[in-house]
Amino acid sequence: MKIDALDVADDVETKTGATRSCACAMSSLVNVQNHVDSLCETVQAMTPVSIEFRTNNWVKRVKLSVRSCTSHFNYYKMALGCGAKCAKGVLIAFNLIFWLSGAAMLGTGIYFLVDTDKVTLYRLFYTDGSYALIHYLAYALIGVGGLVFVVGFFGCCGAVRESKCMLVTYFIFLFLILGCETAVGILAVIFQDKVIKTLEENVSSKLKNKYGLDETITESIDLAQAKFDCCGVKKALDYDKSKWKLDNLGQDDNVSKTCCVLKNRDDDDAFKNPIPLNGTLCQSQDSKQNMNFRHQKGCLIKLEEFIRSESTVLLGIGCGIAGLEIFGMVFAICLCKEI
Repeated sequence: MKIDALDVADDVETKTGATRSCACAMSSLVNVQNHVDSLCETVQAMTPVSIEFRTNNWVKRVKLSVRSCTSHFNYYKMALGCGAKCAKGVLIAFNLIFWLSGAAMLGTGIYFLVDTDKVTLYRLFYTDGSYALIHYLAYALIGVGGLVFVVGFFGCCGAVRESKCMLVTYFIFLFLILGCETAVGILAVIFQDKVIKTLEENVSSKLKNKYGLDETITESIDLAQAKFDCCGVKKALDYDKSKWKLDNLGQDDNVSKTCCVLKNRDDDDAFKNPIPLNGTLCQSQDSKQNMNFRHQKGCLIKLEEFIRSESTVLLGIGCGIAGLEIFGMVFAICLCKEI
């Protein structure tokens, strides 16, 4: 008679009192486990048999009895059990790290939205009343961080209960989050370049038309000048065409006091209450006199560096979490196959 012990097995021919042989290719321990019962039942009905295992590279002949069959395949079952336990343990450990990373994402996103100095500077990047790019990245980080907690729950429960349904759900959620992160990252890079290209026009318009009139914009420009040791957009002369100067809102000052070198520069609120080192020389139109008492460089380059660094931090965190998600997907598949 013929026994189909493995899907890839050759014909098994048996005769009473004669040698039985089986030419088969062992593709994996999982395939061996699936056919353990049928092969052992066959061996129990026979006298000791001889089995050949063949592949293109090797041929091995072994004799099996009922006892040897049981011991050999129990070994394979034990190996499979160890593999499943290993995948299970790794997935649980991974999810603990995943949860911590989710907490880090939430914390970072919230920090970018509540830090007073950052929020104040972000106003300079607003266009047409909309939020700055960095705001959207922070909101995206908070959203993904929240999803990580939910997804991590499915991963842990699926691993502990060895539930294929929960593991598949976990895999699908990870895949969707990974896709969203990729899309957000690509859009962030595209819009970052757009923001930087329009930054000079945007900030120049705010300085010219709103400085001294709009309290929030005035505060943002003063913070940038005090924080980055700069004056105006490209140079101090940018104030000459501003409503602040033309309407004499600065009381005969040529530039904002935050353009001056300040005595209290290290104070957190120095931009709100600036104390120039020498106010007279700072306001002088003579470049030789104001050289050591007024910031000579414009703020444009510093603002570009600021928005690039902020975006890089958020994108870097997103990429790190994406890497973790890929590992989680791999572990989920491995455990799913072992269950």
